[in-house]
Amino acid sequence: MKKKLLFFFAVLFAVTAGLSAQPSSPILVEPPKDVDVAITPIVLEWDNVAGADCYRVEVYTDTTSPDKFEGTCNAPTSHFEIPLEETEVNTVYYWRVFACSNEGWSEPSVYFNFRTQAPNAIGTIENLRNGVIDLIADEKLSSGQGNQLIHRLDKASDRLNNNNEFLALIEMVLFKVRVTILRFSNQISSLTAAELNYEADGVIDLIIDEESRPVATPKVEDYLVPKNFELTQNYPNPFNPSTTIEYSIPKDAIVALKIYDVLGKEVATLVNDQKAAGTYILNWNASNFSSGLYFYRITAGEFTETKKMFLVK
Repeated sequence: MKKKLLFFFAVLFAVTAGLSAQPSSPILVEPPKDVDVAITPIVLEWDNVAGADCYRVEVYTDTTSPDKFEGTCNAPTSHFEIPLEETEVNTVYYWRVFACSNEGWSEPSVYFNFRTQAPNAIGTIENLRNGVIDLIADEKLSSGQGNQLIHRLDKASDRLNNNNEFLALIEMVLFKVRVTILRFSNQISSLTAAELNYEADGVIDLIIDEESRPVATPKVEDYLVPKNFELTQNYPNPFNPSTTIEYSIPKDAIVALKIYDVLGKEVATLVNDQKAAGTYILNWNASNFSSGLYFYRITAGEFTETKKMFLVK
């Protein structure tokens, strides 16, 4: 009996050891899932897998079609460029990756997919605009915040129609700044931010090629710090039961943002902390408050401003 148990545990150990030695499944990175990609040589990227010697990339027009590429190990590193001649316009492609080591092959990664489109900046902006509209419809983005993003995209299209590529580039950078602020303020998920930024980068690459691009290409970091103190009007207003308040501070400061009722009584404190320079967005849920006029006041260093808002139930 003991010999049988020892044999059983020996086999179990061997099987477990073999499984544990297998490389991990790759984690896909770009293009993010379900985005539009302009037809240039499309580069697929994933995280490095520890111990992997090479990778196998599979690309399909759907998950049951034949793989477009042959070769057991067709990617020596964690990226793979799809040749231009292998892509068609207005086509959805699915892709996944396996990792290979001396111990064998990993399980496949999950599938990611992307849609191809003609390499035209204005058309790409329109697709991104439609994507923002979809986010609003799916309630992944508020209408107020979404409309600000759409406004930037519309201005970028207008600039391109007037042959002003550099100003169009500025508008797209400001679009990315807004996405960064929304993510930093937890108004959108990290996945949504990654998808929006990826598609915005695609537009930027199409607006100006590398040879004609200005030497001092504007960067998102250049626009993240505001030039002035500002408290914006809440949105929506009137509201029920939630509203969004945004403020900007050009330098580090102790910030207090409080809500008062019509009699001047403090009813809520939304912020009371040291804040770094930047733009902040927060939500106030007034479900437990009565309808009426309220005031919100910010104090940041020597800056103070008060605005009014209406809760209507």
